[in-house]
Amino acid sequence: MRYDIIGVCKVFYEEEGWGWISVEGEDDVWVHFSSIQMDAFKSLSSGQQVLFNLDERPNLNEQSRRASNVRLTMENE
Repeated sequence: MRYDIIGVCKVFYEEEGWGWISVEGEDDVWVHFSSIQMDAFKSLSSGQQVLFNLDERPNLNEQSRRASNVRLTMENE
């Protein structure tokens, strides 16, 4: 597990509850709405900067890089 990584929401499919976060120089990271730390409706918008923990599961083909404890950076609050 890696902690406090800064990334940018690449895309978030609100109706499905998942999306992707881009990290400079790395593969994209999958994010599920249940990992987003905010009150009320949990969603991200393209271009929002986020801070998150990265859980890497190399044994999975898809979603092997998952975001957890996702929160908006001060820039977006």
